[in-house]
Amino acid sequence: MVPLNRLLLFALPLSFLAGGCATTSLKVPIRPSPAHNLAAPPPARFRIPVVVILPKLSEVEKHLAEVVKEDFKKAEKSLGKSLGATIWWDPMTWDFNGNSLTAHVHLHAKNLPGGVPNASGAAGSPETLAQEMEKDMKVDLASAVHWTKDFHLEAPDFLEGDTANASATESDGKKAERLVRRGVSHFHESLKKRTSDILAKAKEMWLAFQEPMRMGEDVWLQIQPMLMSAQPPQIVPDPAGARLETTFEFIGQPNVSFGDKPKVQLVDMPPLKDYEKGPEGFHIERNLKISFKEVNKLLVDPKTGILNKTLPGGGDHNLKIDQMDVYGSGGQLVVEAQVEYQPVMNLSSQPAQLTIYLVGTPVYHEDQQVIDFPDMDFDIKTSDFLVQMAEFMMGSGIREELRKKAVVQVGAYLDKLRDEMTKALNRPLGGHAYLKTTITSLKMKEAYITNDGLEGRVAMDGDASVDVDWGDTRAQKN
Repeated sequence: MVPLNRLLLFALPLSFLAGGCATTSLKVPIRPSPAHNLAAPPPARFRIPVVVILPKLSEVEKHLAEVVKEDFKKAEKSLGKSLGATIWWDPMTWDFNGNSLTAHVHLHAKNLPGGVPNASGAAGSPETLAQEMEKDMKVDLASAVHWTKDFHLEAPDFLEGDTANASATESDGKKAERLVRRGVSHFHESLKKRTSDILAKAKEMWLAFQEPMRMGEDVWLQIQPMLMSAQPPQIVPDPAGARLETTFEFIGQPNVSFGDKPKVQLVDMPPLKDYEKGPEGFHIERNLKISFKEVNKLLVDPKTGILNKTLPGGGDHNLKIDQMDVYGSGGQLVVEAQVEYQPVMNLSSQPAQLTIYLVGTPVYHEDQQVIDFPDMDFDIKTSDFLVQMAEFMMGSGIREELRKKAVVQVGAYLDKLRDEMTKALNRPLGGHAYLKTTITSLKMKEAYITNDGLEGRVAMDGDASVDVDWGDTRAQKN
């Protein structure tokens, strides 16, 4: 008589061959996935062009005339009187070079008969007096134009020194230079005045940069400001009015976070710094997230040809995948496949069913913009079970079919991400500035499984600038 335990051992495979069996014990347990933290990107640089219309040079010459007239009103220690009773000059001329400008003044002085002082204060020729010797003095005053730490423009070399009165030991040329310097100092003062609003608008933009930008559902971009610098300005001559062109550069540290909108700890704007050359544009990394539900929807789409297709190696068993679901475990994708097949002895008119489990690791292919699972294979429990109970499934081609057809097309997701980022990075910054960004490169660097789905690390590079309405800097106001 055959023992009962041996009868059961033979009965188990017989029952499977006749109609299948339950395989709940084969289920791959859900285990946490390894953490994938985004690398800190390098600081981002944002260009901020600035155009300032320079003070009218004709106004500088008018101011010089006023200065000379006021000087002649002095009872003593007049620079003008120490040069002569009459002073006049040829029309002023100007030269521009980079961020510097030079005023050329050809000054003339002469004493009138009887020594009566008279200042014409304007270009022209005095009454011809042959008996008096005319003094002829050429003054060239140059100054660089640059930004101060508090965002003002200045031409400091046009300012007077501490002593503005005549000295008995000074040469006529030095006296003439100090007299002309009083006139051209108007250029310096007017330049500071017309850039007086820039500091307030720069602070407004600085604060607006710190506001978190929503890049997608529960995805936020923060830019922690570090500094603002100014490139050396360039003076552009123009018959309609010389202008100064320069570029501010905002440097900040981007940070991508997930979840609720992050809280902001505002950072005060430091003084303006000198420009230091560095990498242009910005580099940001963020995750592209595709939920397991969405991955499954993509894989069971009829276009993939995974479901309800007879597997080539199934022989007479007419084996096909009837249903499929995916989830994650320990950093791998788990495919829970319900397989339909014809058993060796079919005691029912319906096909038998068996649920098996395969696992695979995602790999991204940049040239095709797809993620597949080239190492897709039976989980160890499923493999052991099939070896013992249904070895024909091992050679049915199910593993090879999933390696070939379980492919996630991510091109459309990357295009959508580019659109989202372009929208997020082109936006107002306060009431006077607008951030303009062009994404020059968007690439997925790797793909991996998380606890929530399939994710990819995406690197974005681009150029960014800020258009600012600087207001009176463009106006011809002195």
